Amino acid sequence: MQEGFSARETWPFECLHCLHVWQEEYLVRRQSDGHGNETVVWLRSEVPVQPPWAEAVCPECGDIRVKSFPAGYLAHHAELLPAPRKPGDAARPLDAVPAGRAAGDGIGGPQGRRVVTRFRLLAAVATAVILVLGLEFFEIAVAASR
Repeated sequence: MQEGFSARETWPFECLHCLHVWQEEYLVRRQSDGHGNETVVWLRSEVPVQPPWAEAVCPECGDIRVKSFPAGYLAHHAELLPAPRKPGDAARPLDAVPAGRAAGDGIGGPQGRRVVTRFRLLAAVATAVILVLGLEFFEIAVAASR
């Protein structure tokens, strides 16, 4: 027999790059099978997602250096929340390239830059290996022709 319950939790986040603070709401389903085995499923819009402390990305700048706080943290620290917008204020349009980043800056933000860096490192190592092997084959060919 499965026993379980669901609860809504609001988790605050802060981007360590642009210092943007925001909250995300999760539906947390905890289930127990009666044998001591427990399962926790995190949902957003009825879709299973990773827990809040895993793989968070800043909605403002797209950076992955994000700090999560315990559920309910902002209820006690309201000074961290941005000031609410006035009804007449128009939302600012999204830039094609986030502020502080060049158009040719990696592929798709910080994760893309990591891929490019890894590729360059792999290409440098492969080039060195090919040069060493080529030199060895050349020396073998010269020695065999004598």
